[in-house]
Amino acid sequence: MFRTRTFGKVGRRFVPLFIMALGLLGGRVPTGSSPAAASAGPPNIVMILTDDQDVQLGEIDYMPNVQKLLAQQGTSFSNHYVPLSLCCPSRTTILRGQYPHNTGVLTNALPDGGFEKAYAEGLESATMGTVLHNAGYRTVLLGKYLNGYPDTATPAYIPPGWDEWYSPSAGNPYSEYNYTLNENGNQVVYGATAADYLTDVIHAKAVSFINRATNPNQPLFIYFATYAPHEPYTPAPRHANLFPNVNAPRPPSFNEPDVSGKPGYIKDRPLLTPTEISNIDDAYRNRLRALQAVDEAVADLVATMSATGRLANTYFIFTSDNGYHMGEHRLLPGKYTPYETDLHVPLIIRGPGVPAGVVNDQFTGNLDLAETFADFAGVPPLA
Repeated sequence: MFRTRTFGKVGRRFVPLFIMALGLLGGRVPTGSSPAAASAGPPNIVMILTDDQDVQLGEIDYMPNVQKLLAQQGTSFSNHYVPLSLCCPSRTTILRGQYPHNTGVLTNALPDGGFEKAYAEGLESATMGTVLHNAGYRTVLLGKYLNGYPDTATPAYIPPGWDEWYSPSAGNPYSEYNYTLNENGNQVVYGATAADYLTDVIHAKAVSFINRATNPNQPLFIYFATYAPHEPYTPAPRHANLFPNVNAPRPPSFNEPDVSGKPGYIKDRPLLTPTEISNIDDAYRNRLRALQAVDEAVADLVATMSATGRLANTYFIFTSDNGYHMGEHRLLPGKYTPYETDLHVPLIIRGPGVPAGVVNDQFTGNLDLAETFADFAGVPPLA
């Protein structure tokens, strides 16, 4: 059952744990699942990837569509982790199915990370995008790619494997406004109106991609990568006043009174001030607000797959690139520590043969995603 293989010149991998946990071996729908889904050919794959969404912060509790349409209709993995809690290393791991020490992308910028490193090393020549594209999938990436993109390339650069591409190439996409989107090689400038809100823009383009896919025999791969709820935690105007009385969670580690047993960079920190705690609460509320547009996009993606007759043969994957701490161990909001807050991220899978409303406690990691998607498609993994 276990497979090991050599991945280029930089490391080894193993059988995807999601496949074993769900019983979906060889890209086949298990006995007892829908015969229609089993005979429908390679499944569609929709991955929703948020930015800096932690499990301990409980933000999925405020996303009713994710709860109703994904978690209650699929399996939640309660022990899903990333090996390095930083955006670009994690996103490279997701694309390649390798640990950061094998990709060589260890940070968000040169000399040891960022898009620039991945581009220079040719890592984009073999990703989940190229594997699925070569297997006959129509592929699209919408939203955040690798930090630093498209530096050292051109603004119109599109990595291999993507039939359609909508990723910011300039401006300030983290703010959700005032950015330039590389739309299949065309540079389109967005401003600061409500209609320019980035999560909504890529939401609409994802729905359009599905509706324009008129060949029912060609499976779709949608990589939907929001900037939410990353700092500066900008909500859409329609959500700006939600959750006025919600505060950040207060686990025992929050503003921890005794840090004598912690490493120096924690022991040297003073207790958080009332102002810092108030700012954390404000930031947390805005994170919840920013995620509402993501939650609405989830509902529309499911509805559009249903309206186009694809839902029964579609896997939805909801996850994040890394976690986030907000006051734990006296730390101001951030990531890139070895603590549970930063490494433990959500993972929910809905699709043909996936048990509904189940919580699976097997240990999984984000490097399993690329090989799992290849297995869903019934093709060899990255090589």
